[in-house]
Amino acid sequence: MSTTGTPPRPARAPQASPAPRRAADEYRYDVKRTDPRAPGRLGEARPTRFTRRPPWLQWLFWGGLILTLLGVSLLVYFLFIVPMGVGTSLVAFTAALVPVAIVFGAIWWLDRYTPQPMLTLAYAFFWGAAASVGLTMLLGGWFTSWITPDALLEDPDEIGQVINSFLGAVIQAPVIEELTKSLGLVALLCWGRRFIGGPLDGVVYAALIGGGFAFTENILYFGNSFHQAQAAGEVDVFWQTFFLRGILSPFAHVSFTALCGLGLGIAAERRSLMLYFGLGIGGLSLGMVLHALWNGSTFFIPVDENSPMAGFFRYYLTVQVPIFVILAAIVVFLRLREKRILRRRLSDYGRAGWFSPDEVEMLVSMRKRGRAVRWAGRHGAVSRIAMRDFIRAAIDLGLERHSVLHGRATTKTRRRERDTLGRLTADRRLIGALTAPVVRS
Repeated sequence: MSTTGTPPRPARAPQASPAPRRAADEYRYDVKRTDPRAPGRLGEARPTRFTRRPPWLQWLFWGGLILTLLGVSLLVYFLFIVPMGVGTSLVAFTAALVPVAIVFGAIWWLDRYTPQPMLTLAYAFFWGAAASVGLTMLLGGWFTSWITPDALLEDPDEIGQVINSFLGAVIQAPVIEELTKSLGLVALLCWGRRFIGGPLDGVVYAALIGGGFAFTENILYFGNSFHQAQAAGEVDVFWQTFFLRGILSPFAHVSFTALCGLGLGIAAERRSLMLYFGLGIGGLSLGMVLHALWNGSTFFIPVDENSPMAGFFRYYLTVQVPIFVILAAIVVFLRLREKRILRRRLSDYGRAGWFSPDEVEMLVSMRKRGRAVRWAGRHGAVSRIAMRDFIRAAIDLGLERHSVLHGRATTKTRRRERDTLGRLTADRRLIGALTAPVVRS
């Protein structure tokens, strides 16, 4: 018996599920992001009230500081450089450019990975070249008189003159010079602590201060030696001074002051007031000791009449070169350490949705940064500027997060984080608007 009715429809083949989209394809600047701050460490994400420093106060401070440094520079110029004469001053200035160029090259290599603002870098150099020199001239004579016995001040004999020279070179110069140079770092920390976010930042600013001080001091030394060469009718005196100060020891003052900058930078990264005092004074004291060791070498190195420089070269190779190699190794380690820190911290934000994996790789590589800037530059100057600001903002964000994770969060750090994330979003939209095609292919 047959049955009538509608025949059953053939079963439809199951549709293939769409291929899952990659995380990189889903990444857009408008996606909903989670709060990238570490729970329980940086506080809750509730709104906070910020107290911003008035812009006019910042301009007043920096303007007054720059005018003060320029005034001190003119004072040092007219009191110490002009009396040497125009010709001697030009010779000394030209010779002093050689060691300071070597110092600038080393600082540029250190600072190029996480560059600091040009204004603060210029401040550091002019503090060393003008303010610290002026303060040293002002306090040096008084300090020497204070540490010199009264009997040597009244009627010094030949031995007394040697003692006076020893006290001035081994005690007064290291203490006063390193103290006046380090005051520039303290002033920068008091007004803008965010500029020194870690040990490498402290080393960079301290090296610039030391390089500025050595630049002015070299002008004075080269000018005096040039005068002596003219009086003696021989140029050996000048070239010997230039070789010792310009070729063999361009990083002497840089190394001494960098130890204080290293200590203050570690304390700034940890955000510890006790470390500021402990490591700051410790680095300053160690810099004074190395400075005294360098200046005191002229008093205890035996001099051979047949080869006067042989004793100094033995001391230089056995003492000063190893010290410099150790300090250089520390600096290179800090440079590599900063790259690892930036990769970890930007990866934290990447997991929260702020960066794609490719962007993190671009931001931690100098070569890929340059390639990204050149790519953006093909779309115009505005796009190139936005890309550079995007890279700069990402660097600031990563280093600020590292510093906060090792210390504590404040309203200022939360404000800077939100402002920096806003900068990143604005730069990303601007770059996308300028580089995306108008008609999709």
